[in-house]
Amino acid sequence: MMDDQETRGIQRLLCGTKIGICKLITFLVWVVNFIFTCADVYIYYDKLKEYLDCWNCLFRSYMIIALVINVLMVPLLILGLFFIYLHFSREIRIYATVLFVATWLQMMLTVLFAQKYQTVGDVLRIWRNRKSLEFFESRCQCCGVLGPDDYKLGLLVIPLSCYKDLSGKDEDLYQSGCSTHSIKPSFPIIQVISFLVQYVLVICLKVFLVILIRSGTQRRSLWTERRSETLGSLNP
Repeated sequence: MMDDQETRGIQRLLCGTKIGICKLITFLVWVVNFIFTCADVYIYYDKLKEYLDCWNCLFRSYMIIALVINVLMVPLLILGLFFIYLHFSREIRIYATVLFVATWLQMMLTVLFAQKYQTVGDVLRIWRNRKSLEFFESRCQCCGVLGPDDYKLGLLVIPLSCYKDLSGKDEDLYQSGCSTHSIKPSFPIIQVISFLVQYVLVICLKVFLVILIRSGTQRRSLWTERRSETLGSLNP
């Protein structure tokens, strides 16, 4: 009888140790992930400010989506911390799935932002709606859709953004059209690290969930055995 109690005590101790270690690792990964998520919010917000002057640009829309997802990740991560602390196995299972989907979306956006952005679609849309191409002309050192002749054919004044250093001199006039250019963003290394850490967090949550479920099953099994022994001792 004493050996059984010692065995159960050791099992409970080992089970509690596993849960404690896994919870600690998950918490550390959570802290790192939270820091990188906040960094992502700042980076996307800073980039979005650069594209605010671009009228109806598709790239700006992608940036807004990325910013919204990362902002929503902050309360989502905080919510998950409560689930982990309180050992809510059902909620952790749902939470891990939601976190995985959100991480997948972040990864897709990161891959998208790492590619060269072709300006032709935005340039044509802006030109058709008679909006200013200054955003692309100043950044890509270009003029008009296909060149400065677009303004001349449309009997329009060539804007200063078509000139180097806004000089207005003929020798400083950009000759290439903005539709032939592309924007090459810097490699989003912070975002890559962020979603990789987030994937690690998902794995930690899954491992923690498995240990938690096994622990609950083991506790129920030990309780059933103890109850059976108690009932058996009461019966003659």
